[in-house]
Amino acid sequence: MKIGAKFPSRMPTNWVLKQIAFPPPQSAFLPSTSVDGSVRPPRFSPRDQDRIRKACRMADLDPTAVVGLPDVADRMGTAKTAAIAKPAVRLQPKGSKKELDRYNREKKIAENMSKMPERIAAWKEERRKAKEAAKPEMPF
Repeated sequence: MKIGAKFPSRMPTNWVLKQIAFPPPQSAFLPSTSVDGSVRPPRFSPRDQDRIRKACRMADLDPTAVVGLPDVADRMGTAKTAAIAKPAVRLQPKGSKKELDRYNREKKIAENMSKMPERIAAWKEERRKAKEAAKPEMPF
């Protein structure tokens, strides 16, 4: 069953949408070095960065330009993982059967509602003709 729209299996959380609307500084996505030389992990874990990146892909936004996320290859640091990185094409996530059925139903309702004025006019005309046919020709 293939239709024009796909739905995500799970919509992005409010937290993810907030990170896209009000992006944090770019340094929050990269590991930092403290004064004593120890490396501290980034404020946003790689999993959270991927969640933000996926939501950007769904919205057709560039995560590096809009949010300031580093490239997947830069985050991992090796060329080997760059080949494993997710493709740049926009992937459409899957949806459940219930969501697809709801989408089809809403589309069908919208089509029927657009035809509604003609249907009402035809029904009124048919009703008027039936009323005319029921009237006797003589008034008595």
